[in-house]
Amino acid sequence: LPPILVMPQLTSFIQAPYPEKALEAEVEGIVLLLIEIDENGAVSLVEVLEGAGWGFDEAAVAAAQAFVFTPAEDESGPVPVVVEFEYGFVLDAALIEGALPDQEVTEEVEAAPLPVNLEGWVIEMGSRQIVAGQTIVIDGTDFASVTDGLGHFEFRGVPVGPVTLRIVASEHETLEKALDVTEGEVTEVRLWLKPSGYAEEAVGTYKRPGEDITRRTLSLQEIRRIPGTFGDPVRVIQNLPGAARSPFGTAALIIRGSNPEDSAVYIDGIRVPFIYHLGGYASILNSDLVETVDYLPGGYGVQYGRSMGGVIEVTTRKESSEQTRLSWSTDIMDSGGMVEGRLGKEKEHHYAAAARRSYVDVLLPFIMPYTAAGQLGFVAKPRWLDYQARYAYTGLEKTKFSALLFGFEDRLIISTPESYAQGTDQDTQGDLALSYSTHRIVFQVDHSFNDTLDLQFTPSIGPDLTSFNLGDDLSYESWQWLVTVRSELRWKPLEALEVAGGLDLLGGWYGFKFELPFNPDMLVDYDPLGERENLTLEGEDTGWSPDVYLKTVIRPLKADRERLILTPGVRLNTMLLPDFKNLLSVDTRLAFRARVLEKGFLKGGTGTYQQPPQPQESYSPGVEIDLQMERAWQSSLGWEQELPYGFRFDVEAFYKRLDRLIVYNPDFTDLEKDQPYVNDGIGRAYGLEVIAQRDPVGRLFGWVSYTLSRSVRYNYPDEESNAEWFPEVDDSGWYLYDFDQTHILVAIAGYTLPWEVEVSGRFRYVTGNPANHYENGVYDLDQDYYTGYRTSEYNSERLPPFMAVDLRVERRFQFKRATLNAYLDLLNVYRGENPEFVQYNYDYTEYRYIRGLPFLPSPGIDLEVKI
Repeated sequence: LPPILVMPQLTSFIQAPYPEKALEAEVEGIVLLLIEIDENGAVSLVEVLEGAGWGFDEAAVAAAQAFVFTPAEDESGPVPVVVEFEYGFVLDAALIEGALPDQEVTEEVEAAPLPVNLEGWVIEMGSRQIVAGQTIVIDGTDFASVTDGLGHFEFRGVPVGPVTLRIVASEHETLEKALDVTEGEVTEVRLWLKPSGYAEEAVGTYKRPGEDITRRTLSLQEIRRIPGTFGDPVRVIQNLPGAARSPFGTAALIIRGSNPEDSAVYIDGIRVPFIYHLGGYASILNSDLVETVDYLPGGYGVQYGRSMGGVIEVTTRKESSEQTRLSWSTDIMDSGGMVEGRLGKEKEHHYAAAARRSYVDVLLPFIMPYTAAGQLGFVAKPRWLDYQARYAYTGLEKTKFSALLFGFEDRLIISTPESYAQGTDQDTQGDLALSYSTHRIVFQVDHSFNDTLDLQFTPSIGPDLTSFNLGDDLSYESWQWLVTVRSELRWKPLEALEVAGGLDLLGGWYGFKFELPFNPDMLVDYDPLGERENLTLEGEDTGWSPDVYLKTVIRPLKADRERLILTPGVRLNTMLLPDFKNLLSVDTRLAFRARVLEKGFLKGGTGTYQQPPQPQESYSPGVEIDLQMERAWQSSLGWEQELPYGFRFDVEAFYKRLDRLIVYNPDFTDLEKDQPYVNDGIGRAYGLEVIAQRDPVGRLFGWVSYTLSRSVRYNYPDEESNAEWFPEVDDSGWYLYDFDQTHILVAIAGYTLPWEVEVSGRFRYVTGNPANHYENGVYDLDQDYYTGYRTSEYNSERLPPFMAVDLRVERRFQFKRATLNAYLDLLNVYRGENPEFVQYNYDYTEYRYIRGLPFLPSPGIDLEVKI
């Protein structure tokens, strides 16, 4: 949100009558009120945050409801705000400075104090909350003032000339502000206090603010209190509508019934393959480097392409704190630290460096040991590490420059007991190993030509590496050096019109090597006792995708530019690969957002979304691949409503029609003659998303998120009836998508207790994934292996549902130069059967469910030291 430029001023104060009961008992009190002020300065809501009893609460609320303020203003004009206000009741007002007596003030009481010649407001950065009760002093003098319920302070009779204001606050960074007091004028100043650590910084989540279809915000204060997120702002997305639960051991993004590869992840505008480490327990960035997280499950603009699912964009902080800051975090999963600060005469050089390493691979075998001898079992040992280094320069007036180097490496080993029979085939023996890594260096230049024209240019380069091994003989390795360039020129010729043209280039060099312990051409004459003939496939090449787009934002209503926002856009999709039919297609999209009621918004959008084939789908050594881009037509319509007492409600219905989906070619027989994949699949996904949220106003916060969805596929509809968008197909051909989850319910609540103790809890219920059941295996005597015999239609059964309750308690310790948060996460305090997948023995006569993590107490600390 833009900062408040003009704070509200109380112009009409109402004196509340002293409650008779309190007057008789000679009791005094202070009532802390939450006052919501609309854009006209009228009071629209009064809530008691801390009551005083004795009738004080009722009297204060009644009086405050009749207050009149001047409206607050940001860069767009008058805006509503929420402030805290202390309403005091004293028996002898004459003894209290600033209190209003019961009788009218006499001329002697009003006699000429020195005039106010220095005043201001204290506001918290990020949250824009008023900071009440804060002491401000003028260095070298006896002058001191305390902010009132509106964050306002004032000084009378300050000597003319340069002065330095100082604020020392336990939960905020120390602030010094130098200014000049001018004779005959009132000097005004706004002091922005930066929170210590991440307690109150704002992080935008769910969807982008502004012209996108909807917007929601969560603060890092909420995020770090959610059990199981370990304070990671990116992981909170897993608790929001539209995001399905990914299987154990994966970091897959399953958004609105799409395949994991259909969703896109960006860091500072640059696309990366993953945002989570293995298992989804942590994101690949240090949370202290994250500034905003935007989660768009659908309806996003043309600046995002090559995806049909959702989008996650993480923006990193470019500027460091003025003081050198060290931070360290440790929990049961991993440990990591960060250092940041500024250099230079004007502190124009900003730097930060962070790193983290997990030790789950060491602990997990003790938490989830092998099952007893003779029974089925395995152990998974994931490991991850990441690093980040950032530099930014702020010494230029119209140009900002930053560079970010980051990377991560993940490795997963799945092994079984030596006594477990994996099969009679020698090639099925041994452990499974998976590893992948990404490294990027990203440069970003923002330049403002004038008030109406600015440019953002973001190039990057770096490698992605992947390897997979099953035993000693089956392996897959791939690499790619990716070059990406995102550039956008934004022009605002009129108050009602913004135009943005952009380039989104993705390309580079890639290669792979695939080794099989047998040659598929010899399967017909396969002899299990004969000598094996291994097969090796390898290759390398280049590919480029220079997409361009044009996006406009139209605010047609002159009286209120934010009342209706239209966002049409068009994108040209391209893909240029050797030995491949070059692809060219166009996406058109339209979104709107309209304020129908004072705090109620209708929003919606429709458009096409296309993505090129995946690398493994584009390979064939003998023929030119003839594939088209997969395509989705997405539409959504919803309502967003702000309610009293900090509550918000959002409901949105969505529908996606999928076609040209890439599926296995049923006529494929030979790599030298046939392409292995074809565009013969169709699908659809539809559902309803609801979230009811209570902002962290006062001590309580939380939300309830619910998603109702259905996602189905049809691989080979009749070609004669396969119309462009709505083919008439036999219903019997439809099957549930592998990760279809009908009901996804998440309830989260947190409460702040005295002594800086916070408690919170999370409840999750998710429908089990579709599954297939095998009664027995069919033994192939020639090939010497068993094939499972499915007893039902594909994906016609389901695993039992997932259900879990997590709890968290945290205590904050504040020292002079350090802040320590100590917490205990209790994961899976209650859990259901919670199967992740089914494991069969070699002949399919026995099976068992592989469950996720058991009850896991995870103590942790977050330490921050300022030098």
